[in-house]
Amino acid sequence: MNFVIVGTNFISDTLLNAANTLADFNLYGVCSRTTARGHAFLANHPSNKNAKVFTSIEQVCQDHNVDAVYIAAPNSLHKSYALQCLAAGKHVLGEKPAAANSRELQAIITAAQQQQCLYMEAMMTTHLPNFALLQRAMAKIGTPRKFIGQYSQYSSRYDKYKNGERPNTFLPEFANGALVDLGVYPLYLLIALWGAPNSVQASGILLETGVDGAGDVLLNYTDKQAVISYSKISQGDNITEIQGELGRIRIEAVSQLKKVEFIANSGEREVLSQPFEQHFMKYEVAHFMQLVAQNRLESDVNSYQLSARVMQVLDSARAQLGVVYPADTQT
Repeated sequence: MNFVIVGTNFISDTLLNAANTLADFNLYGVCSRTTARGHAFLANHPSNKNAKVFTSIEQVCQDHNVDAVYIAAPNSLHKSYALQCLAAGKHVLGEKPAAANSRELQAIITAAQQQQCLYMEAMMTTHLPNFALLQRAMAKIGTPRKFIGQYSQYSSRYDKYKNGERPNTFLPEFANGALVDLGVYPLYLLIALWGAPNSVQASGILLETGVDGAGDVLLNYTDKQAVISYSKISQGDNITEIQGELGRIRIEAVSQLKKVEFIANSGEREVLSQPFEQHFMKYEVAHFMQLVAQNRLESDVNSYQLSARVMQVLDSARAQLGVVYPADTQT
């Protein structure tokens, strides 16, 4: 399957290294702002050195040899790039968050359905083998009562920010912020397991640029509750717990599910996870390609409903935090 990677950043590097382990994956090209950037990216991947370099999404859409695109451009461009690619008959794997807000996400879903193309949000966590193990293990904790999801990672770009620079990751015009960058990982896991909450309450620390540097989101369910704690301006141990009446499940590194352990109320412990796969992004790409091969137009793992429920929480939390993107005021 001929892929074009749109955006030449570290996440594109990680995905390409993983995708190259799959027999049916072929990097047909990369799309970057300049030819030099595209070639510099390919230089780090010798096995893909003959891939084409595009400098606009229009060029990608006009090439009839392109089967699918992976969009890892800034969040603010996710919608427009996805719509253009879908209109050109390309299948789209769109990096999380799928769009800037729910209205943009719905536009993508509608376009995918109209064009009879596959669109899937590229949230890797739910495709990992350890996620399936986690789902099966939920019965061990008995009646679930509490979900505590944490992802705090001090950003190297924050030092640049404090020195007066304005990196994209801290700018609302790029639809960024700590919640949509880091907090979305435990949030996605939560909603994949528990569904949509009854209510959302959010508080956080706003930077002067208008995006959140850190925060907490409290999600209430009828008989249980969850809190998502995240930060790009401090570092944490990043342990997530799912607590029930019979015990709890402890997760290290929630985005990658590196270690999943059941701890009974008695103190007895059982490691549930399998050894961690280095190329952890290969599973989402393999699933995506399998869907295309089977002519399926929606993932049963990262479904439209799951993406929409996550985005609705992000919208609600951002509104309470006071994080406003340009896309939020567009009609």
